[in-house]
Amino acid sequence: MAARSGDNRVNSLMWGILLSLAGVGLLLFNLDVFVRFEPYVQYAAAVLLGLFALVFVGGYLSARDNWWRLIPSWTLIALAAMVYLSTLPALDQRVTAGLLFVGQAIGFAHVYLLDRAERWWAIIPGGFMLMLGATIALSSLTEDPSVLGTVLFIGLGAVFFLLYLLGQRWQLWWALVPGSVLVLLGLFLFSAGLGQQNLPLRLWPAFLPLLGAWLIWRATRPLPGRKLNVNAAPNQTRAPGQRSDSPARPRRLGEYGGPAPGAAVEVLPDPEETQ
Repeated sequence: MAARSGDNRVNSLMWGILLSLAGVGLLLFNLDVFVRFEPYVQYAAAVLLGLFALVFVGGYLSARDNWWRLIPSWTLIALAAMVYLSTLPALDQRVTAGLLFVGQAIGFAHVYLLDRAERWWAIIPGGFMLMLGATIALSSLTEDPSVLGTVLFIGLGAVFFLLYLLGQRWQLWWALVPGSVLVLLGLFLFSAGLGQQNLPLRLWPAFLPLLGAWLIWRATRPLPGRKLNVNAAPNQTRAPGQRSDSPARPRRLGEYGGPAPGAAVEVLPDPEETQ
């Protein structure tokens, strides 16, 4: 209890200092106090964010149970990179903004890799952050809403498929449902953005009834014949009252020594399936 109370005090102290410095810095920035000192202020802010990231990394290394500290650590590292890259006028600011979500995605990926069995859930927010960052960065190349929507929804659907593939599939089968819905929505946006052009690409929904028919056939087809394994009675004869661990007595002439009648059962295949 005392250790947990101490950790809470340290966490409160770290967040208090971070929020206080961030508030003062943003207030001075809004009042144009730092205009004359750019870009040196940006360099200093990048270094300061990097130092705060190291504080969270040190807090995690001192108490590995506090794995959540990895998320603000990577977020602060991404913020430091964003502030530094904002000093480069040739770089599109939308690419810089996408870097923040990529940093958070790396943080969730780190959490997942530390314990894949228990922290499978980290794939979902991590994948979402990665796709948001990629979509924002892609907007620097194209502003077509159909293209951006297609990339976003298909990417989000792929996150659920990745969750199904990396996890225990029989437990995470539900991930296929939102994954399929998101991918189909992305394909719908893609086909809607084509207009009357590229008619063959707009006909992709015709494959859905074919896929549905194959699934129905797979679910309703008769199962192949299988043999039912049943343990037969032991081929031994014991005298009445004889212990089970004692060797069986030799069979007498004409005495039946096979398995008990009906003890061996064999399931024959359906004649229709053999045709």
